Amino acid sequence: MTNYWRMAFRWGNQGTEVWEQCRDQGIAAIGYYFNGEPVVGDCSEIDEKEFYTVWRSKALPSPTRQSSLKHVAYHMDKGDTIYAKEGTQIVGKGTVKSKYKYRPGIVKQKGILWEHYVEVDWDKNFKPFTLNLEANQNTVLKLDTERLDKIHAMESKTNFLYDCVDEIFEENEGEQYIKEAVFRKRNKKIIDKKKKKSDYRCEVCDMNYKEVYGEIGKNYIIAHHIEPIGSRDGSSPTTIDDIALVCSNCHNMIHKKKPPLSIEELSNLINK
Repeated sequence: MTNYWRMAFRWGNQGTEVWEQCRDQGIAAIGYYFNGEPVVGDCSEIDEKEFYTVWRSKALPSPTRQSSLKHVAYHMDKGDTIYAKEGTQIVGKGTVKSKYKYRPGIVKQKGILWEHYVEVDWDKNFKPFTLNLEANQNTVLKLDTERLDKIHAMESKTNFLYDCVDEIFEENEGEQYIKEAVFRKRNKKIIDKKKKKSDYRCEVCDMNYKEVYGEIGKNYIIAHHIEPIGSRDGSSPTTIDDIALVCSNCHNMIHKKKPPLSIEELSNLINK
């Protein structure tokens, strides 16, 4: 039967985090000291009952520390899954590859010496997420169904969000270049006449910029030439009936097609 664990990698409540060292070594390690010496030596040489006797002989009644070390020494097995905890974040996930092992100083960092561990195949593609499962006093916590369901739900959500994000987060922009182009003149007078006779609503979706953005959107709307100026052979008359007033989104959608969609065609798409 596969068991699931949540494990912290910190020396004391406010101490040094050694998660990265454990991850890089491919292990999940733990250690408890009393008067500068390990509370318990090689647990593979004693059974659980003897372990309890040794622990009590050091006058250390702490049940959470005792159970955490017992989990690593006697309860973790090959194929189990460990979720690494750092504060309120789940920062790693791995599969246990070995039974309990003992090697003094397997973790050494800023005076920390840990010796009890299991080998773990940590998932290099794991996406961290924030999830407070409480029971934070437990260095090693066996996950019940309720906590495991919460982890699986957040893990799935996080993976989905990462999948939706373009992996390229940075590219250079802003290089200057010269571009040759031909422009068609537009007559601002006819556009202004059209706007003044309107209520500044999009003729497709009925949006009014002032209603959405407040005063900054007052009297703002985009003029769309029903017959594209670019398709004309040359200069030709334009009346206010040749212009439609639309919002920027609808204007972009109109020009997604060639030839452009009509106002009626786009309106029908919205109202489907």
